[in-house]
Amino acid sequence: MKPNAAFSQEARPLEPREDNLLIRPARREDLASVRDLLIETWHDTYDAIYGRERVTAITEEWHALDRLAGELDRKANAFLVGEARDASLLSTASATLRDSGVVTLGRLYVRSKFQGQGFGSAMLRACENWFPQARSMRLEVETKNAKARRFYAKRGFRELPEASKSDEGQNILCQKPLAFDRERSSQALIRPVRDEDAQELLGLIALCFAEYPGCIVDPHDDLADLVNPASTAAENGKCFWVVEDGAGRIGACISLDYPTPETAELHRVYVRPDLRRRGLAGKLVALAESEAGRRGARRMFFWSDTRFVAAHRFYGQLSYRLTGEERDLRDVSRSREYRFEKAL
Repeated sequence: MKPNAAFSQEARPLEPREDNLLIRPARREDLASVRDLLIETWHDTYDAIYGRERVTAITEEWHALDRLAGELDRKANAFLVGEARDASLLSTASATLRDSGVVTLGRLYVRSKFQGQGFGSAMLRACENWFPQARSMRLEVETKNAKARRFYAKRGFRELPEASKSDEGQNILCQKPLAFDRERSSQALIRPVRDEDAQELLGLIALCFAEYPGCIVDPHDDLADLVNPASTAAENGKCFWVVEDGAGRIGACISLDYPTPETAELHRVYVRPDLRRRGLAGKLVALAESEAGRRGARRMFFWSDTRFVAAHRFYGQLSYRLTGEERDLRDVSRSREYRFEKAL
């Protein structure tokens, strides 16, 4: 296992605030920026320990683009990035849930000039909360990385007697129990849906529907998939993500499935009114498009109610085009929908 967390000794001022950070799953198009971040932070932290030449060799191997890309396909793995309002990446983390119920934190790094401002703590909390069924978290940290050791100690990690040796040096093993009621992050987090999100999701959609006369929330028919959203998505091979705000509320969502191997369909794209105009909908669609492309889809489509005019303008900005097809759902809301499509 690699030593964890790059923390330089110098704390520098920054402009982005902690509450402006969006933590989300990494996309394939992020990998070059993630690699740059890792190279920067590794040199900043480990040149004094291993020497610049050795650090360069390590980052060339461990942080190669194809190796990072392989993490996107890893099961039970959270590969996360922290993104500022200007879309620049400030941080990244990776954690994997083992069959034993232990989460292994494989990586947590914050750009050197943004350290000491709460971004590392936010990324750690996101990894802890990503796997609600986990019982503990485990990591390794380089013995000589005193700043990282202090960071984890302050956040409840206990250094264990055993250590692991590598060609670079020696790593200390650290472990922390994960309580059921975990501390929430103050940042917005895009994460997979959970069954316990059902009530929040229904409330979110009811709030969005209230803007359109005649649109009615019907959890027993039209929205039956939201009663147990995670279980239903898993049974049907769907992807379903939500945005959890700093108060633990669900503020946005998106769902994705595959009617054919080369075709992906968007569903359930909603953003709470007070969270709009922050780019969340665009980031959710980009995540869905990236995932669909990774799975081999060549086009994306969706159906949208004819009343959702503002949404249609938004999708037009993302290069989705009307196909000319329409359909009547004959549901309680008397929905009539347009079909939109885009080549990936």
